[in-house]
Amino acid sequence: MNQAARGMSASMNPPNMVTSMVSCIARGRRWSRLWRLLLGACVLASIPQFVAAQWQRFTGPVLLPASAHVLHDDAFAAEVNPALVGLLPTWSLGYVHTEVDRERGAWARGDALHLAMPLPFGFGAALSLGYVRPTGDSAVPEQEATRSLATFTGGFRASSRFALGVTARGVSSRSATLDGLSSLDVGAVLRLGSALETSLVVRDLFLSREGFGLALWQARPAVHWGLQVRPLGTSSLVLDGILALDGDFEVAGRGALGVALPRLGQWSVAGEVQWAEQGKRRYALLTEWSLTFGQGTLGAGVLGGDGFGRDLDGYALVRLEGRPRLDRAFSSAPQVVLDVQLEGVTARSFLSLSQLLGRARRDPRVAGVLLRPQGSGLGLALAQELRAELADLERGGKWTGCFLQNASGSEYYACAGTKAVWLDPAGSVRLMGQSMAVLMFGDVLRKLQLRADFLRIGDHKSAPEQFVRGRMGEAARAQLDSLLDDAARRMRADLAKDRGQTRGRVQRWVDEGPHISSRALGADMISGVLDRSELGSPRSGVLADWPLRGELPRPYPKRFAGGAKVGVVLVDGGIVDGESVDVPLLGVHSSGGQSIVAAVDALAADPTVGAIVVRVDSPGGAVMASDQIWRAIYRARQRKPVVASMGAVAASGGYYVASAAHEVWANPSTITGSIGIFYGKIDVRGLADALGVGVEVLQRGAHAGADSAFRAFTAQERAALAENLRAYYRLFLARVAEGRGMAVTAVDKVARGQVFSGETAQQKGLVDRLGGFGAALARARELAKLGPDADVVVRPAGGGGLLATLLAGAAAPVTPLGLAQAPVPDALRHAVLTLWTLQAVGSGQAMALLPYDIVF
Repeated sequence: MNQAARGMSASMNPPNMVTSMVSCIARGRRWSRLWRLLLGACVLASIPQFVAAQWQRFTGPVLLPASAHVLHDDAFAAEVNPALVGLLPTWSLGYVHTEVDRERGAWARGDALHLAMPLPFGFGAALSLGYVRPTGDSAVPEQEATRSLATFTGGFRASSRFALGVTARGVSSRSATLDGLSSLDVGAVLRLGSALETSLVVRDLFLSREGFGLALWQARPAVHWGLQVRPLGTSSLVLDGILALDGDFEVAGRGALGVALPRLGQWSVAGEVQWAEQGKRRYALLTEWSLTFGQGTLGAGVLGGDGFGRDLDGYALVRLEGRPRLDRAFSSAPQVVLDVQLEGVTARSFLSLSQLLGRARRDPRVAGVLLRPQGSGLGLALAQELRAELADLERGGKWTGCFLQNASGSEYYACAGTKAVWLDPAGSVRLMGQSMAVLMFGDVLRKLQLRADFLRIGDHKSAPEQFVRGRMGEAARAQLDSLLDDAARRMRADLAKDRGQTRGRVQRWVDEGPHISSRALGADMISGVLDRSELGSPRSGVLADWPLRGELPRPYPKRFAGGAKVGVVLVDGGIVDGESVDVPLLGVHSSGGQSIVAAVDALAADPTVGAIVVRVDSPGGAVMASDQIWRAIYRARQRKPVVASMGAVAASGGYYVASAAHEVWANPSTITGSIGIFYGKIDVRGLADALGVGVEVLQRGAHAGADSAFRAFTAQERAALAENLRAYYRLFLARVAEGRGMAVTAVDKVARGQVFSGETAQQKGLVDRLGGFGAALARARELAKLGPDADVVVRPAGGGGLLATLLAGAAAPVTPLGLAQAPVPDALRHAVLTLWTLQAVGSGQAMALLPYDIVF
């Protein structure tokens, strides 16, 4: 038998070589043959590789797919190197089926199932089950034996660059020689940078048929080393090189190339050669193509060469993962923490922030996000939205943290649920509750001998009261008190859950605020006190494992066949007739009906746009412009999914336009509703007389000059205007009823100018779901059956007009993340908003507007 085995080995084809080795194992002889087998198997499993043909072993797995060797961040990783299990980004389930012809013997048909998942504290675990069904004839019975394979792997990530792992494996077979085989593999992997990775593996330690002893063979473990080079710093281009040298100085080498093709998938090709006895060489070639769709991957490969028979052999694979992995080309890149500084966040810049965090959530190169808010101007609703974005990051396996300096209550609220909340030693947390500032101009207008002349529909439509009364009416006060109650209740509950405290203690935090760093730390409001220079040092804990980076790495390749995108239409600021207007120097922006309608119509007609998100952050404005926008959105929903996302405020005309969408999303504290109409003007005749300004009015027609600022409305004019307002109000109700699928009477019950929080509005049927822009965007992609990486295009690009162009250069700078800083102080912004409202209500148009500013 030894001579037969020697003869088969000399034939120099892989099946015969394995036959010889199995024969030697069965006889307990020929240790050099066994050493070559184990050494070859170890070289195979050292690092990501493309083909397992030359070094297959009976304790090894069913033929591994080429993509697994290239990417090594999924369920197949445990069979490549047990240490890789400690670096898994998410759970993964993989299945592979191989078809190999009868000449291959030990490499015949087989199926394998692999499951792997990360665990807390840097650990990972994997399980694989395989079943091999040989189909050929062989001189060695063990080669033809059907067998089952099982492995369990544990890995540990010591750092973001280094990991260790161990695999226990066993074989069950009808063959007495193979049945009960067990062994251990141990491995280590070191990522030297974005372009280089090396690893060390020891295969088949304690090889035995009975436990982990040496009962069967005095076999020496095999040790081998491998190297992978990524010239571009990512797995978009991978070069693999393996060189193996056994005890008899037989040499084997492999060269491989892996390429990620944007939108077309992952392609790989590998060739290997082995120089064996008598100077003969054996060759093998393998190529594979795999396509990723969201969380799933399909792939197929073929292999051929000496000993494979006349026909090409092949395999197919399926892989499922815990989150979309459309960016596999970057799976090998070193991870960083995205450092995001928030200053002067506006309705427009918040969309940039949301998209940035969404990209960070899907990018495996981003280990986490550190927020550094400073004078961000976040209101409560946007703070809730940011909280949700951070929670999504954590659910995606990302670390989150915040570094605060002089944090407002909303900034602290946004950050409280993150893994780490640090405060500057000289900083503070201004958590002092909620407040609203409503400016009332009635008394001052009377002192100036200016007469506010308004008509309204809805007892709760309190907008005109701002210019008529010196104090709020009871109806207005009651609904604003309700908004404050909702906000305070929600904040207490959320902060108590975030920090593991009772609601009563959170209320004490509020009542005792503001808090300097020592008090905040003593009250368990924060994780620690750090100087900014200590971020990334050992004092910052896990943050020390990753470098901070102020921007995302370059975009990753898009998914296969994924050209469709989501269009986003931004309706922010006041709604006015005509074109949008921006005055950056004064911090004023208004959304023009004509500009918004053009944007919606263009996206509806664009075949590459699969869905539309209408982002509304507006107190409303002109009724005609609001109705024009409503009609454009309603037309668009006949062609594709439309989702409305409401930001800090979507009241009156703002809610008017949002109601046309298929679904309406709001934050829990979004100011919602105010379905009502008013009309009026400021009569300045008294002030003119007091100043000695003579006013001569010439007119033709009974109602000529009705909108003049130099006289009051006549009784007939007031009656006519009241009838017009009722018609506009009925139109408002009808539009909301049609868009929401409600009866007009049901809408009227929650209308009449009433204002609600987003949470209450959902209970009353005005809102479908609670969630921010990111959630609404994900829903739009879902409705349109688009992938999570579908591109986003925002329209309109900006306001127009000569003044906007001239003043754009005077606007505040933009941070590296594109988040515009606040151009003017809050007090000046309030004054500008008030002046804009006075101009708007005196322009002769019916208004659906919530003019006062509410600050939390």
